[in-house]
Amino acid sequence: MNVVCYLASAQDTYDTIYNDIGSLPCVRLLNATGFVGCQSMGAASGVLYRADTLEDIKQFANDDRLGNQYTVVIPYWLLSSSNVDILKSSKRLAAILAVVNGTDPAHAVAARPSTVISPDTTCPNCEFGLYANTPNQYQWNPTGSGLLFEQFDFPIYALNTMDTRNTMSYASVMQAVNRNRDKGYRDYPLKSLQFHSFMWGAQDTGACLRKGWCTPVGGASVWSTPSTNISYTDEKPIVVITAAMDSRSLFHDLTLGVESSVAGMVTVLAVAEALSRSTIPLDTMSKHIVYTLFTGEAWGFSGSQRFVQDITSSPIQCETPPTSGSGCAYPFFSDLEFQRLNPAKIEAILEVGQIAGMGGAGGNPTLYAHVDNIQESVSTTLLNQVVQIGANGSTTVPPAGIPVQAASSDGVKRGLPPSSSMSFLKSRGNIPTVVLTDFQKQMSALTNHDQDDSWNTPNTINLIQQAASVISKTAWLQAQGVSDSAAMTPAQTEAIASIQVDAGLVQELLGCLSLNYSCPLVDRYLNVTASPSPPARLPHYSGTLYSQSQPFPIFAWSFLANMTSVKNTTSPTPRVTGCSSKPATVQCASKEYCVGDQCIVSLTRYHDAYGVGLAMNSKAEYYIKDASKPVWTESTWDPIGLRMFDVTSPGSQIAELMTGLALTLVSSGVVWYSRRFLKKTLKED
Repeated sequence: MNVVCYLASAQDTYDTIYNDIGSLPCVRLLNATGFVGCQSMGAASGVLYRADTLEDIKQFANDDRLGNQYTVVIPYWLLSSSNVDILKSSKRLAAILAVVNGTDPAHAVAARPSTVISPDTTCPNCEFGLYANTPNQYQWNPTGSGLLFEQFDFPIYALNTMDTRNTMSYASVMQAVNRNRDKGYRDYPLKSLQFHSFMWGAQDTGACLRKGWCTPVGGASVWSTPSTNISYTDEKPIVVITAAMDSRSLFHDLTLGVESSVAGMVTVLAVAEALSRSTIPLDTMSKHIVYTLFTGEAWGFSGSQRFVQDITSSPIQCETPPTSGSGCAYPFFSDLEFQRLNPAKIEAILEVGQIAGMGGAGGNPTLYAHVDNIQESVSTTLLNQVVQIGANGSTTVPPAGIPVQAASSDGVKRGLPPSSSMSFLKSRGNIPTVVLTDFQKQMSALTNHDQDDSWNTPNTINLIQQAASVISKTAWLQAQGVSDSAAMTPAQTEAIASIQVDAGLVQELLGCLSLNYSCPLVDRYLNVTASPSPPARLPHYSGTLYSQSQPFPIFAWSFLANMTSVKNTTSPTPRVTGCSSKPATVQCASKEYCVGDQCIVSLTRYHDAYGVGLAMNSKAEYYIKDASKPVWTESTWDPIGLRMFDVTSPGSQIAELMTGLALTLVSSGVVWYSRRFLKKTLKED
């Protein structure tokens, strides 16, 4: 009972002193040469100080009357290298809180500047791309600040009113910082924040892995095909449809990536649904169609490079078979179905890149088809087909008015923008490839930006729908081996007319994958609302390999499995349902999967995604195999958080210290005297 009372009393004391605040931290990642991101070696703390403008930042740096360490609260758009340098020059900077979105007029969407600067490099991931060794390669993100790749030895956290908990945190911080400002930052007590953001990773990936202090960045890619009987030796060509699933930003918990990846992922899923409507079964065509959605693309094309490396290494020499199930224990593969794909038979690649129309220069939206300028002649036929389908109107709804142009139509041959296709072309450069984007010369300024959260919904949906229509019909013609649509048979004409992109599905997918993962569509597949805390907005940061947080690959697997499935080939009646809702009475047959409460047969698989510069040894330990290739890892950390408390004036703190020392001395004297008195008394007795 005494222990319980003590713990309760201790908690009451903690609650009286501290107020825990929801945290959205900038964290540390490591590569072959060093590290990027944020951390502090100890528990940093600072008095809250508000700076809404550049002038406020300069005033903070030049105000000699300020005498503490400070946590400076700034709008996100003021978070730049130059402004951080100004704050650090004061020698009073303890931490930064960047408000991504808030209810205060200074932090609202309407207050965001019209000119946005991407925090990524001027050519994201180009050091690992197709033109890595090409001098003066084209810079697709010329205004990129490179903020994502800087090192900060102090905490930087974000505030964002994206849900109830974070809205409460924002309100608490703003109330506190406004109180400090009203007091002129000198009338104590003042509100202060304490940060816990120690990360164990140090030096670089090699040292970090040896010490066991980091984990490979990555997760699970997904590939799927309607051709359940595809084999390495069947001699049928392959048409690949691809996009990325992940993005990156300074604050991983806020990585939304609507422009960078979500719109492309939605497009591929919409393509799969549209092609599933074909009246000519896809698995009977002269070419296979394979969908791929890659994770880890934001970190050196890790997902696509590993996928290409593995399919080109077939057959895998499995030294240690698994104790159960399929795959291989060493080298580790969860399954070996990817060996059924023959990379030499890939005859076309259709990729969807930035497609949300969020960073355009205004005017009418346009889609641009990019090809590799080194092997341009190889892709000419595919490029012309994409442009022709777009020009002829790929749908009967308003997106048909969105034109599709060759990116080189202005006479400048820039090559491919950063894309997953580069991984395939680095392995075999003569594959006809088209990458479809919403930009011709320059990537969106919102590329890998934490404020990639405000888009023109009708415009974005129209662009995705048009891109999906162009990709689906081009892929269908490619798979049918039709080069001239005018020469199609009546059955082919009927089949291609049946391929229509569902605008409602596009809108639903966009909302589910960017704002509300617990939407009805996802819930039909994964029953996410059964969770005690159904997820809402989830980040599109890839996370770490084999982490439990892989919601988007899980949904992509379920959706593609359903769209490419053969329903219940082994069941006595078609479309057996209830395998999820009535598992006690309805069970799927061997080699069937329960997806959306139905038993299906599908060749849809996960594939590990992490840097190809890393490898796993027989002891399941990761090490650097090739430092010239992607080796990104994420540091492990102590519990991260921040808490608010009142801080007294320096004079009061000195007085409190002296009082404490005096009490300590008095207590020591009393103890000494009491012990001496008792010893003397007991001796006399």
